[in-house]
Amino acid sequence: MVLLSWVAAFVACFGYGIGSVLQSIGARRAAQVAGLSGVALILVQPPYLLGLAADMFAFAANVVALQRLPLFLVQSVVSASVAVTAVIAALRGARFGWRGWTSLAVLGLGLVLLCMTADSESAVRVSMASEWVILASAVLPVPVGLVGLRLPQRSSALVLACAAGLAFAGVAVASRGISGLAIGWPELADPLLWTILVHGAIGTAFFALALQRGAVTSVTAITFVIEIIVPSIVGLALFGDTVDPGQGGLALAGFLLAVGSTVSLLRFAE
Repeated sequence: MVLLSWVAAFVACFGYGIGSVLQSIGARRAAQVAGLSGVALILVQPPYLLGLAADMFAFAANVVALQRLPLFLVQSVVSASVAVTAVIAALRGARFGWRGWTSLAVLGLGLVLLCMTADSESAVRVSMASEWVILASAVLPVPVGLVGLRLPQRSSALVLACAAGLAFAGVAVASRGISGLAIGWPELADPLLWTILVHGAIGTAFFALALQRGAVTSVTAITFVIEIIVPSIVGLALFGDTVDPGQGGLALAGFLLAVGSTVSLLRFAE
């Protein structure tokens, strides 16, 4: 099961990377229409639909990865999907000099350190009250996104990206939480499963609107940083995610290297 989780984490990384490229193409095709009508137009663009399908496949792999791997590790691996996007950009003719290759190397080093130090185990089962709080946290990204819709173009994109990041963070947290659940019909009513659906829908809508209004580089950077940091903190505090004894310094170094290099690589996502 642990090996399957490792493989699934990297499958999710590639799936999200390819999906981001396709979704950004579809969102830009509908850039002339704003608001909810813009979302509807984005959702019928073939590249966006293909990207969404890639994201759904990647999400399924992400859930499998979180069955035995901590949030700080899986989210860091998933964030490396921007490296996939960067390589695709390079293949399409984007300039990819020594800084790009250095960022890739640093990202690889960070992931290696995380892989060496992360403790692989299922999440601690949380109380039902905690699960309802996680579901109720869907109220956080909504007002942020609604404020973003009223701002000028550039500011709107950045605030909408924050809303998307908060929503996707909720998806990651709930996905980690369900690793402690038994599989059966009664679990379909579990708040964590509904959290994935609610947060996922909110995040998808705000991310699409952010891509429509701003550069995919800055939008993805903000979304990824929030999506890495927030779930990682929750995983350590709530689900018992840990590193091997005495390896905290290496794990922190790997985490910072992974986040920093991810942001550096985002300039190739245009």
